[in-house]
Amino acid sequence: MPSWAGRLDEIVGELTSLPCTEIDSAQLAEKLGVKRRRAQVILEPLTKRTVGASVLVPKDVVVVRLRQMVAGEWAKAEQERRARLHTLLESARAEARQPRVLVEAPVAIMRQELENLPLGVSLAPGRIVFEGFQTVEEAQQKILALIMAMGNDPEGFAERVTVSTSLP
Repeated sequence: MPSWAGRLDEIVGELTSLPCTEIDSAQLAEKLGVKRRRAQVILEPLTKRTVGASVLVPKDVVVVRLRQMVAGEWAKAEQERRARLHTLLESARAEARQPRVLVEAPVAIMRQELENLPLGVSLAPGRIVFEGFQTVEEAQQKILALIMAMGNDPEGFAERVTVSTSLP
């Protein structure tokens, strides 16, 4: 729906109270609160008379056109456009919520267990060690393996890295 649709009755009252019998795009733009080009697009199919560069349309014809726009095909097209935009925005939001994958995760890593972490990954109370990697990708794979194992067994991870605070 156009932004001015909710004020249509007020706009029609203002247009009909104008002393002139015809409306140009500048007057319509002011009453609708839109840019002049938008008003020109609305008036274009209704053009009966031009004076210089101005298009003049009888007030009653403009009023009928505005009511048709709000109730008819134009409103339907605008609603469909907004629905498409909403769908695109929701899709973009959903995509933005997806975590960015830093390293390709093989299925085996998805099921990673703490008992069989890759070589060079070790856990001890108060200590996590990553060693023996040559490339950034290898380091990322080791870190990912630990993260997946933590997710698959959070209690087991806590047991392995928690420092005992009990007194002898």
